[in-house]
Amino acid sequence: MKQKIIVRKARSSDNDAVFKFCEKTWDWGDYVPRVWNRWLEEKDGRIFVATINNVPVGISHVKVLKPGEAWLEAARTDPNYRRKGVATAITKECFKFALQKDVKLVRLATNSDNTAALRALRKLGFKLVSEFVKMTCKKMEADKSEKTKWAKVRDEKEIWEFLRKSKCYAKTAGSFTILYVWASLQKEDLKKFLAERKAIICKDQNAVSGLMLIDDGVSREWSENSVQTCYVDGTQEAVLDMIRFLKERCRESGIKRIYGFTCDHKPITSAFDIMGFERDTLTCIHLLEKRLSADEIKCSWVISSEKQLS
Repeated sequence: MKQKIIVRKARSSDNDAVFKFCEKTWDWGDYVPRVWNRWLEEKDGRIFVATINNVPVGISHVKVLKPGEAWLEAARTDPNYRRKGVATAITKECFKFALQKDVKLVRLATNSDNTAALRALRKLGFKLVSEFVKMTCKKMEADKSEKTKWAKVRDEKEIWEFLRKSKCYAKTAGSFTILYVWASLQKEDLKKFLAERKAIICKDQNAVSGLMLIDDGVSREWSENSVQTCYVDGTQEAVLDMIRFLKERCRESGIKRIYGFTCDHKPITSAFDIMGFERDTLTCIHLLEKRLSADEIKCSWVISSEKQLS
């Protein structure tokens, strides 16, 4: 039997139904209830809800991160309505919203073992551009670094030249992450990290051999005393030295946990292993992207949110 799927902007009155089918996203539940009201009020973001017979059966959130670039997240479908085109219908509405905001590049992340989602995303035109791992360390031993320091604003040019030549920068698709949101690492972002004293560099013979960008967004969002790495680059020796520096600074500041987000690059991940970080899971985080085309959407989207889907 054909069921009519309607995709529309989320309303505050949708929360009970949405939170119900988000209850078992993970063993501990879902973060959607915590951010729901915040997302509803965003000017550069939107929650879309798919309904069948006026009942919410799926959601997704899209947000413009910077000019020309948007992030998709929180794709959820009621288990009773999966494989009916719900997620695809919502995602296409997210694309339309992004295009209205002059966005040409859309990114999202999912686990490498989420085969059903990856299959659907490939059909929607997403391509895998990088793989990341998340590791955690709770031991802040006193350990002296030798070549690492806080980067200063005056180091910007030298760091940017280092990034331009970096294989790791290319391997990350030129991106950094705060929490589970990835964005393009551009000069403006580097300047902000430098101004906020959240950039660490390792120098070898007066040349930059390593870069680590950090953020305390995890502490603010999860109400815990922690920091995360947003971007890590360099030789294994440089990364080891930067981790020693970071752990010592965390020990001095009373920070209890470091989340190590990094691309799945052996010289870097092995350094984190040596320094006592443990992978949260055996899977990788896949970063995917799609470049939007108004002509493509106009020609290929025969089915709209107001028409019937099987």
